[in-house]
Amino acid sequence: MMMGSTETRIHRASFFSKTIFFPISSSLESIKTNTTLKKEVQQLSKQLTETKLENLKLRNIIMESQTRESITFDTGQVELVLAEVIGYSGPFQQRNLIVNKGSLNGIKPELPVISTNGIVGKVVTVASDHSIVLPFTNPRFQLPVMDKDTGVQGILQADINGKIYMNMIKIGSQISVGDTIVTSNLSDLYPKSYPVGVVSRIHESKDYLFISAEIQPFTQVENLEHIFIIKKNNIL
Repeated sequence: MMMGSTETRIHRASFFSKTIFFPISSSLESIKTNTTLKKEVQQLSKQLTETKLENLKLRNIIMESQTRESITFDTGQVELVLAEVIGYSGPFQQRNLIVNKGSLNGIKPELPVISTNGIVGKVVTVASDHSIVLPFTNPRFQLPVMDKDTGVQGILQADINGKIYMNMIKIGSQISVGDTIVTSNLSDLYPKSYPVGVVSRIHESKDYLFISAEIQPFTQVENLEHIFIIKKNNIL
């Protein structure tokens, strides 16, 4: 039983109420704030990625004004669909990403997937509310890539140990440690010149016909929380 004047009892009741319910209210407000911040970060990431694609479009137009021999990706006709990574499938070095966008969002197999930093992979399986993404870290993924500065061509592929390589490079090609690797003009999946990674080592093949470049990718697939699916990939 609470003793004292009515004013004292009201004061004590108010104190106990604030003491008990303030931490709960504070926690709920913190959750709400974190959710809002997460959405803001995702939106800023999307805007940055769209800007990067637009810059690629302008750069490709300039390059095409000098030569019309290359295949390019019409970055003006794309729509980025933001999707969250909600799970994985398959063994560690061969696993795929599961994302929370599917056919109800207009997603189809063979659509390219990117992050703000670089390539991620491609959509391989689609359900109504989710999709499976084959990342470049999976040995089954292959992609034409090139040296950003010299134009030297090769094929991007991971090995079973998780290392990423640019293979099938002709002996004598101009490629060096530190060079930036980007998507090739020969790719019909990605926009030309989207970032891939940096050359960390050069290896010669046993037959001395080709060399391989070990690549340090710009995108760390295992750390991704969200990705972007390029929904409309019209090729010029």
